[in-house]
Amino acid sequence: MKKVEGGLENIPGYSFSAIEAEIKYENRLDYTLVKSDQPCNAVGVFTTCKVVAAPVKLCKERINNPINAILVNSTISNACTGNQGYENAKTLTQSIAKLINIDATSVLMSSTGVIGLQLPVDKMLSTHKELVEKLNPNNGQLFSKAIMTTDTFPKFYVVEFNALGKTYYIGGTAKGSGMMAPNMATLLAYVLTDAPIKKDDLEKIFKDKIEKTLNSLTIDGDMSTNDTAIILSPIKTETLNSDSDLLAFSDALETVLMKLAEMLAFDGEGATKFIRIHVSGAKSYEDAKKAGKSIAESPLVKTAFFGEDPNWGRIACAAGYSGAYLEEEKLSISFGNVKVLENGTPIDFDSELLKNIISQREINLEVDLGLGTAKTVILTCDLSYDYVKINGEYTT
Repeated sequence: MKKVEGGLENIPGYSFSAIEAEIKYENRLDYTLVKSDQPCNAVGVFTTCKVVAAPVKLCKERINNPINAILVNSTISNACTGNQGYENAKTLTQSIAKLINIDATSVLMSSTGVIGLQLPVDKMLSTHKELVEKLNPNNGQLFSKAIMTTDTFPKFYVVEFNALGKTYYIGGTAKGSGMMAPNMATLLAYVLTDAPIKKDDLEKIFKDKIEKTLNSLTIDGDMSTNDTAIILSPIKTETLNSDSDLLAFSDALETVLMKLAEMLAFDGEGATKFIRIHVSGAKSYEDAKKAGKSIAESPLVKTAFFGEDPNWGRIACAAGYSGAYLEEEKLSISFGNVKVLENGTPIDFDSELLKNIISQREINLEVDLGLGTAKTVILTCDLSYDYVKINGEYTT
């Protein structure tokens, strides 16, 4: 497996376009399309929020069909828009399907942005001819830019790997920097590959890797109405089916998803710190995740990181109320290689070395529960003044 420079344009079999449709704002890419050269197996993982956006409902209905295209708009989420919002999503995908001569049920749609507004359907329909005419395999990075909302940079990652005696490519792109918490999918994410994978294998592997990557990410503990992660793989007679080939695909997919998750945490709204919380020594994976998530979502912990205050008491407290099985006398905490708590007892540490560690843009926090062998990594960021400002002004 090897990283490939650039974005989704490196993956054979797909074309992309992106335009300024002025869906809510002027002078920004806000409408984008990806089209596959042939029908694809698709797997999707969606929000578990009980308030669900119209495009998510549409995707759930169509995800088991052969899929040829995904239509995405930013700035308006088409959530809490009732039956009109659902019909609007159907109308838009039907129009695209007609223009590229495919079945409407083979077009998925995602939306992201402000909740409670109807999409300007007539304006969007008037741009479809341009959107289709601009489809080009070289526009992969434009797709990544057009799905952004409060993101400060486009997020994409591509690798190549070997299977069936050939070189295949897999890459992903994602948006999200706020309203994100692990319970899938916490964002919009799209993964494309030219590797042919059977539907059952694709579903099993994708959902397993989502749990270990995007579901280990939390910015602020808030799930969205539009959370969506989709993977496309071309439908072919010959597929990757040996254990070694599927393992190569699985490893490549995990690498792509983890890199996207790290970029999302790094770009958290107003973030000044990117934090990896390594939880080890848990009795179970579930306990490790409970402890890590509790620490990552504690406002007191997050603000301490923002203030570069090594307040490990807040970390111990958050682990303690997480619901994970924990014994205080076995708990240890380290910032990088500086241990501050060992088996429940505070220890002397080099304050200058610790000050240097917590002043960095990227910080590794080690939390050892001392009770077993289960472990996990939770990705998060700090909570800054800018987070409050961004979200206080989001709809205005």
